[in-house]
Amino acid sequence: WRRVRLAGTVSFACAAAIAGVLLLTRGGTRSGAAAAEESDTILAPAASEVVGLFAAASEPFTCAKYGCLDVRSPTHPCQCSRFCVKDGTCCPDYQATCAKLTPATNARLGRWAGCKGAVAPPPRPAIFNYVPRGLPLRVKLMSYNPEWWHTIEQMGGNGNGPAKIVMAAEHPVPLDFIGFQEFYDPWFGFTRPGPDASAILRSFTFLRGEVGGPVGTIIGFKHDAWSLITRGQQFVAEDKPGPLDFGKRIVLWARFTHRTTGKTVFVANHHGPLPLNTGGLCGCATTASNLLRTIAYNAQPGDAVFLMGDFNADTHSGTIGWLSKYLRGSFDNIDHIFHNLPPQAVLARTPYGTGGSDHCAISLTVNLPAR
Repeated sequence: WRRVRLAGTVSFACAAAIAGVLLLTRGGTRSGAAAAEESDTILAPAASEVVGLFAAASEPFTCAKYGCLDVRSPTHPCQCSRFCVKDGTCCPDYQATCAKLTPATNARLGRWAGCKGAVAPPPRPAIFNYVPRGLPLRVKLMSYNPEWWHTIEQMGGNGNGPAKIVMAAEHPVPLDFIGFQEFYDPWFGFTRPGPDASAILRSFTFLRGEVGGPVGTIIGFKHDAWSLITRGQQFVAEDKPGPLDFGKRIVLWARFTHRTTGKTVFVANHHGPLPLNTGGLCGCATTASNLLRTIAYNAQPGDAVFLMGDFNADTHSGTIGWLSKYLRGSFDNIDHIFHNLPPQAVLARTPYGTGGSDHCAISLTVNLPAR
């Protein structure tokens, strides 16, 4: 947990939002974040609004597929934490999958190999070139570090500030995916005193980092529009020894298929190593190479690839420079959303407020082009 606030890290995107600067609009002349999204409503239907017949189909919710937890998740159909035994809400596979799981026996945690191995271009380079197929589809993603220890613990939720940020981002174009950093328990974090945010918990399914590793990295997805194919995580970096050493860093990833169009996306979420712009213990090139290698090994040809997070590395850092050789970035400073789409696919880059954090939430709206 990062128990220090890093001065001067509030992103350029926040400053732009406060100044009313439009970061990107294709095909429109109005200013403001809403106008940026409204200007492209005719280009492609939003993924969260294109639900179709498959949305009503029930999918088995299992601990093996969605992960074991150490917190209650009351919006899940059944539970995968130790609390389910007392509550009588355990998923059928809880005992076999989670009851005896420890960090030593959890293969999904992966291993941290340290700073070994040469930095090299990622394998399977075709993964980083999106191949259009099917009908066009608009997809919107958010990256947000709500800074749990400060906003939730010290400020008591800041009037449910993080939830208000997410609810604001749901309009006029709804979100499909959210990548959180430093956000350990959405079922607690989104129910602090303030506006009712239960709609977020009802409409999103949340995937967390594995118990025994960094659990503050989360991917949320709209389950009415998207179906989880598979998920995983990988250690990719480690903080340098010193006052900002909070241990090893992961990238959490998942593949999804759109229920109506069949389009597939690969979404990865990363909270980068400290100190800022160093790449941590192993350096910028190794951290970036590990991220790219994880994508290359786990994404599939034809996936729209997204890598988001608080990288603790700004646009001028070696980490971002290396990533930019293979993926396109969309934001300045230390919060980023990368993708493998052509430049013209980007419809809007939208900054939001902080909700009490020292980070600004950002969203990227794209059009997955047709064949």
